[in-house]
Amino acid sequence: MNVRKILYEDKDIRIGCDYLNDIKKIALHLDVTEGSWSCSIYKKIDKIFKTLIEGFKGDGYTEIYATPFKSDKKAQKLIAMFGFKIINDHDNLTVMKIKI
Repeated sequence: MNVRKILYEDKDIRIGCDYLNDIKKIALHLDVTEGSWSCSIYKKIDKIFKTLIEGFKGDGYTEIYATPFKSDKKAQKLIAMFGFKIINDHDNLTVMKIKI
C-alpha cells in the first residue's frame, strides 16, 4: 500500500511524499515551477526540507528516498545538493537515499 501526500505547496514549489510499504519507507518528490528557479528558491526549499526531516525523524524514519529519472542529470544534482546519494538504477529511474 502506498499513500501520497502533499507536504508543502506554493506558487513556486511543491514537495510531496509517498509513504511506501505500509508506511515504512518514504519517497520525496520535489517540483519547481518552470522559470522560478533561483538561489532564494533553493534556500526556501532547504529550510522546508530541514523542517520536514526533523518531523520524519520524530516519526521514527531513518532513511528517505528519491527517484529522479535516470536521464535527468539536473534533477540528480539538485537532489544531491540536499544530501542524497545514488544507490542504484532501477528501470528508467535513479534511486537516491539519505540517512537521517
